[in-house]
Amino acid sequence: MSDLKYLPLPYFLIDAEYNILANSAASEGIFSVGKNFLELVDWESHNKMKSMFVNQINKAEGELIMKTKYSPYALFDININWHEHKGHIICIEKDHRLSELETIVEKHRIRLAATDLELLEKKEQVEKSLMEIKSLSCPFIKLTKSSALVPLFGNLDDELIRQNEGRVLNNSLEGGYQEVLFDLNGVGELTLEGVEAFVSLVTELQLMGLKPSIIGVKPNHAFFLNHSTVVPDVPYLNSLSKAFKISN
Repeated sequence: MSDLKYLPLPYFLIDAEYNILANSAASEGIFSVGKNFLELVDWESHNKMKSMFVNQINKAEGELIMKTKYSPYALFDININWHEHKGHIICIEKDHRLSELETIVEKHRIRLAATDLELLEKKEQVEKSLMEIKSLSCPFIKLTKSSALVPLFGNLDDELIRQNEGRVLNNSLEGGYQEVLFDLNGVGELTLEGVEAFVSLVTELQLMGLKPSIIGVKPNHAFFLNHSTVVPDVPYLNSLSKAFKISN
């Protein structure tokens, strides 16, 4: 059974009581493997798992919420094949967090686009609404236990950064994050003051021991940055999907 260690996917061999008899090395990279397979399954999925495994003479498949080293609620496709009262299980993680994240970001975009400043008549209402829009233009979204995403919307100016830098720094510190990903896909124009403020924010995060990265740089952003005297000294990634995989 030692060859099972070399399977490229998370694999478990269990008995009728769900005790783990063997597992692949790939499973140990994802799960904190103990003695019983139930320990790896979220308690709300225990009944579902037992119903999947109740017929121990046939194949079964389904989805289970499992506890990994990186997330307490990770969704996995489960395939099990029983042979001589032993279950051979393959676990394949579903990349659902990316779609959930994209949904959250899209809601922010829709909410921002739906704000109609022309309907506001009083100066106090306008100022309050502008502050709210700036806050919506810089949401702080948790990706994993160690990574967070900060998508930026609108023009990257000094006001956008100054109004949100305190919240970004506090959330990064209090959340114990190691990496903060700035997404520029929603950014229109850059200003010199905005880039200087952004570089200052990135530098503060680096001084705090975090690793900032930038994704979604458009051609007009690259042209501006190439001709600017201040450029963020951080990794540049091509897409949100790539950044999400790297952060995991």
